Amino acid sequence: MEASASGNRERQGTALRLALIKAFGILAILGLTAAGLYPAMAQQGAYPTRAVRLVVSFPPGGGLDLIARLFADKMTAILGQPVVVENRGGAAGSIAGKQVAATAPDGHTILVASNSMVVNQIMNPKSGLDVERDLYGVASVAPQAIVIVVNPALKAGSLKELIALARTRPLNFGTPGPGSIPHLLFEQFLANQPGVTMTHVPFQGAGAALTAVMGGQIEVASVTLPPAVALVNANKVRGIAATSTARSNALPQIPTTAEAGFPAVVGTAWCGFFVPAKTPKAIADRLNAVFLQVANMPDVKERLAKVGFEPTSTPGDRFRRELSQEIKTWTEVVSRTSLKPR
Repeated sequence: MEASASGNRERQGTALRLALIKAFGILAILGLTAAGLYPAMAQQGAYPTRAVRLVVSFPPGGGLDLIARLFADKMTAILGQPVVVENRGGAAGSIAGKQVAATAPDGHTILVASNSMVVNQIMNPKSGLDVERDLYGVASVAPQAIVIVVNPALKAGSLKELIALARTRPLNFGTPGPGSIPHLLFEQFLANQPGVTMTHVPFQGAGAALTAVMGGQIEVASVTLPPAVALVNANKVRGIAATSTARSNALPQIPTTAEAGFPAVVGTAWCGFFVPAKTPKAIADRLNAVFLQVANMPDVKERLAKVGFEPTSTPGDRFRRELSQEIKTWTEVVSRTSLKPR
């Protein structure tokens, strides 16, 4: 019986050793696997690890700047990191676009830009920025109509009266910059009317153009609608037409360009969010969800509508498709007109 018990103990000991060896082997494999997966898991799970920058492609005081600051406040609470706004105007957005494209593709630097950046790329093939190659569209929010305003002393209460006046004497019109949507729409359809003499005066943003109209340095300005709302309501500038398909709730007294007799002059400037082209899809998708979440907050929609934005949003996949089509459209427009960079 002792021999039998001894044999049983030996067999049990051998089985235990084999079980331990197997267990240690499994733990070793798991350890190696975890070691390999950890950096990737850490990279995805940690975003954002520091402050996020929203680089706005126009100076303070314009529509993009207003959206960026409104969204930054909301995003800070959602992301758990500070979201700060940095204005980097110039070249209708191309300067800011190139700056963001050159940063680390980790989601911590985001471009806030408009159609103007796309148009400038087409008008300036040597600008060094290819939007679809260098950047990745994350989402688009709050499109803005364009409003045409004049100095209150100007004898023009309507778009037709403005055109008639420009046939009797030269006028200067200001825009947020060459290649901006306000510039293109105004110059292509209005400044090129037969017998009209209007000279384009580009400014660094809508705020500067509006200030020049108020001060009498220029007679007319074509700008995005939101920065003009308070000035129109205060009678510091006179709004004579807006390029939206329906009258703006923020400025219902201003007729649309179609109502004013110019149905071809219709268009909006979108606000797009972009990251560097090589940003991981997981981060881009996360940001897409955040932008849409903020855009659909009731208080955000109310605030945007009140100051003249259209409170709508476009998710990343659709935005990128529309962006590709818009590049084709504006390429055709620029090629068949005499519009050149200035």
